Amino acid sequence: MNKPLIPPSTMTHTTTPHNNDVLCGRGGTINAHPGNEQYRKFVERKKRVYLTARFKREKRLIASSIVDEVRNLDPAGRFLTKDPHSDVWYDVGDEKARDKTSQALRENALSV
Repeated sequence: MNKPLIPPSTMTHTTTPHNNDVLCGRGGTINAHPGNEQYRKFVERKKRVYLTARFKREKRLIASSIVDEVRNLDPAGRFLTKDPHSDVWYDVGDEKARDKTSQALRENALSV
């Protein structure tokens, strides 16, 4: 049974991300955010199985499982991007979160 994807949302916004949120973007402050550190651990735990998966569908399910893991934390983790004009963080939705996760799973693939 497929659950509906969370769409990108300007309704889900915050000025202060919490510790389970994954911040999208670049830079030291984003990398050091507790939610991003936790997210990288989730990614590392599934990287080997992702890289050895033979089918695209398998890889997508692995990436989706990490997104689900973040979203099912308490409090629920969100994948947030910052609006540069307002300094407000918005949820990017499940599709972009899965794309971000797939990229993270491919990074440094030779070292696995």
